[in-house]
Amino acid sequence: MTSPLAPTFGMLFLTLFLQSILYGMGLLQAWLYFFWYQKDGWFIKLSVVLITLCETAETALFFCASYVYLIDGFGDTENLTKWNLPIRLVLVTTYMTILVAQIYFAHCIYRLHQEDKIIPLLILIFAFACFGSGMGQVVTVFKIQGFKELDQTVITRTLQAVFALVADILITVALCWRLNSNKGGLQSTNKLLNYLIITAINRGVLTMISAGLNLILFSTDPGTFYFMLWVVLGGKFYMNSMLATLNTRGYAVGMLGENNTINLSTIHLANHHQSGGGNSNTVNDQQNPIDDHKVHW
Repeated sequence: MTSPLAPTFGMLFLTLFLQSILYGMGLLQAWLYFFWYQKDGWFIKLSVVLITLCETAETALFFCASYVYLIDGFGDTENLTKWNLPIRLVLVTTYMTILVAQIYFAHCIYRLHQEDKIIPLLILIFAFACFGSGMGQVVTVFKIQGFKELDQTVITRTLQAVFALVADILITVALCWRLNSNKGGLQSTNKLLNYLIITAINRGVLTMISAGLNLILFSTDPGTFYFMLWVVLGGKFYMNSMLATLNTRGYAVGMLGENNTINLSTIHLANHHQSGGGNSNTVNDQQNPIDDHKVHW
């Protein structure tokens, strides 16, 4: 016989397990980022610090929420039907993660083609609309007591998921479009751009799936925690996709042939053969050396 707790606290445990794995992956990527790209610009470093802090807080809060429900509240069946403070704050940190990641990718798109400010501006509008709707949901969640009252958050929950999904679609399409428009006759250049396009698509698929399933599951079964799985994992997907994008820059530059360069608007990528033995990969932004690593893709 299936336990009546499976749709709620069974999903809570599954979420805790999966998000712990993804958080560990994210921490490793954050460490690699600061080890490899120590001279990045302040904007990228600040984005990495913020998204890591948000997801660290989210992971700790989710563990605390599980502890309060199942250890401190052991045997208290009424406690299992109510929202506690940590689980409410989990939503705040997750929505902050999404906002940081979407602002970062909007900045990437702007750097690829600085003459066009409309698409980055649209992404920012949807990103802040997503965050605002999420905060609206948090306010509503603080007003209700039990899980059965979740249907009162349907408007803000739906708006948050829709805005997140639209922003992700815009980010993915814009990245692919901007990168594809830079293709030319050089095979090494096109190979690099194809790799970046595939990376952009892979990034978008995970976050779009999480936003879509979050919307669908909350709409069809709001009395369970099925939707919570994708809310929490969504934050980890944003963290890992953003950090993976940053950490693969060195590999992307290595795909260029020796003494080849590619200019993506203001972004300059180059791989020069260094006399005296060995290769020296460079990633320049407005002709700065690799050690500055200010390229935003």
